[in-house]
Amino acid sequence: MKAYKYAALALSLALIAAGAEAKPKLKRQDYSVQPTVDSEAIIMNMTQALSIALRENLTVLTAEENVESAKGRSKASSAALGPYLSLQGQGNAYDNIPTQPDNELLARVSVNQSLYSGGANQARARQGKLGVKQAEQKLADTKETVAMNVWNAFCDLLYRREVLRNTRNALEYYSNAEKELDSRVMFGLSTNLDLTRVRQQKENARAQNITAGNQLEASRIQLCRLLRLPPETQLALVGSLEDGLPTVEEAAQLPDDPEAALKKILDSRHDYQALKTARESQAQEIKAARAGMMPKLSLSSGYRFGYHQSGLSSSNKDNQWTASLTLDVPVWDSGTTSGNVRAAKAGLRAAEHAVTEKEESIKAEIADNWLSLQNALESLSASRANVQLARESLNYAENGYREGVNTQLDVLQARSDLTNALQQLALALKNARTAQAALWRSEGVFIENAYRMTRGNVEFAPIGQTKTK
Repeated sequence: MKAYKYAALALSLALIAAGAEAKPKLKRQDYSVQPTVDSEAIIMNMTQALSIALRENLTVLTAEENVESAKGRSKASSAALGPYLSLQGQGNAYDNIPTQPDNELLARVSVNQSLYSGGANQARARQGKLGVKQAEQKLADTKETVAMNVWNAFCDLLYRREVLRNTRNALEYYSNAEKELDSRVMFGLSTNLDLTRVRQQKENARAQNITAGNQLEASRIQLCRLLRLPPETQLALVGSLEDGLPTVEEAAQLPDDPEAALKKILDSRHDYQALKTARESQAQEIKAARAGMMPKLSLSSGYRFGYHQSGLSSSNKDNQWTASLTLDVPVWDSGTTSGNVRAAKAGLRAAEHAVTEKEESIKAEIADNWLSLQNALESLSASRANVQLARESLNYAENGYREGVNTQLDVLQARSDLTNALQQLALALKNARTAQAALWRSEGVFIENAYRMTRGNVEFAPIGQTKTK
């Protein structure tokens, strides 16, 4: 009996293992060697990444559904302004009742129309349209946010790719140096101490290369998540962190008319415009609340006809038209209307505060991002100069070592300094690209400028302006 149990357990484990092997797995690559182009990799540039995200990202799709929901609510709110048509039917059966038929069928077609509601129906209809407008503005703002996230993730992946390339080059340099020193030790031209130092640097470079590879994989998975691609999807990005960056002088430009530039920015900021739309909707809420104590006038009319088995009563013999005009004048509602009006007014003041606060926040955000871009470009300029100096230092150290002027420690230090300088340059490039994106986002024109920049038909312009080639 135990043998059968063991056999069943072994079969179950085999099936589980087979099922696990059938699932797609992330590829583990050796980043210490020059990678080959994966035939299954998706070649993608920034424009394609942005387009995929704006089409497939779940946050964008949810915002689009919110627009559809707002359109439905708007249609329902506007329906109160139109007529209401209904069909009514009634069947009666009588048992030996004088002057009544044995069976009777009655039908009625009725139309109801509100003629005056104190402005409540009109206010609700306007609120519905404003709700659609606000949902569309939130959708546009959501697209800006998602697009900027994709931009930053794309740039981060380019940065990680550059870091990996630098660490791989450093590892290759120390590997070649180890081979050369190994030969020199054999002929007594170098010491084992020199060889040990190089091997130590090589192992440090190997560790940095492994870390860079893991970080590259994490960045790739993050970009795939934003694009709703399977995490095992291999991407071959097209582009460079150098693309489209302005100079320090260009970034320091200020608009000729700051007030006009600010107005243009506020008009372009969809989140700010959504708050203004919410304020307008809240103003309509006051009108709707005040209608609680306003007279209401409605018209209803209908046509009734019937069928009988053995005759109708005198009151039901003929088909009948009916029409009625109803006037309802509220006298006292125990404070319901005044309470609603008070709450609506408080809501309007809160909405106005939100608009003012957002405007002040946008001004501070623009100033901060403008300074951040200049700082990032200044750091980038210093990093480029530092790389050039590090290359020269390494060249001098290697020549001096061959001539017996410098020690091996000078060469190792110079190569380490070059690797660090290259890493700092890559980081400075990424920071400059993300700072540029943040400034565009604060101006409300990120998607517009991002597409133009990736297509190469836009130049850097002062805040609140766009310059095309």
